[in-house]
Amino acid sequence: MTRRAKPARYRLSAHPALPDDLAALAVYGPQVAAAARTALDDLAHGRVTGKLLGARHVSGDLTGLASVKFDVPGSPTRRFRLVYGAIDAETRGVLAIGRRDEHAIYRLAVQRVQGSKEPTAAYER
Repeated sequence: MTRRAKPARYRLSAHPALPDDLAALAVYGPQVAAAARTALDDLAHGRVTGKLLGARHVSGDLTGLASVKFDVPGSPTRRFRLVYGAIDAETRGVLAIGRRDEHAIYRLAVQRVQGSKEPTAAYER
């Protein structure tokens, strides 16, 4: 007997540059790219809830957004972040995904928020 996969709790809508973010993770190895896809899947299914962000001295104002930490299984640290916000009750807008190092992912998210308040391209699994 096979188990039926549960439908996703949320629809993910991605910033148009998110595919570039995912491609950039390849330099860290295929396991990191797989961990990023798992983090996206966990977000879509409601298995993770990120830490709420706010105004940050280093990167700027991320009020209304949240950050999910992730890394490859077995890693002692979680070096990567997925930054998203709630568009509505059924939709999560993913703004950026990448390495936290030197708050780079948060700076990138601020740049993208300033360009557009709402991600537009649908993320497809």
